[in-house]
Amino acid sequence: MASCIKILKPINAKYANIGDIVKVSIKKNSLSKIKKGSIYNALIIRTKSGIFRKNGFFLKFNKNCIILLNEKNECIGTRIFGHVPYEVCLKNIKIINFISDFI
Repeated sequence: MASCIKILKPINAKYANIGDIVKVSIKKNSLSKIKKGSIYNALIIRTKSGIFRKNGFFLKFNKNCIILLNEKNECIGTRIFGHVPYEVCLKNIKIINFISDFI
């Protein structure tokens, strides 16, 4: 569980969407590698509000999900479970190796 502190990319955005990078604070976690209260960059991969695609489809998910990133904007984890929209891969090329399902 993480809480958003600031939206980093795009600059001066009011809301974050799929594919945006945000600064988050960790509220609770079951992994020993990531401590409670630590601050990370994160990439948003799924949102409840959803996005419109150019072909007319509206893509919406049940949960909000993020991927934690280090200072070099590389993925901290080794696997990403669930579906990931193709728009995320267009904005951030470094995570393509970890994704199993594209939508």
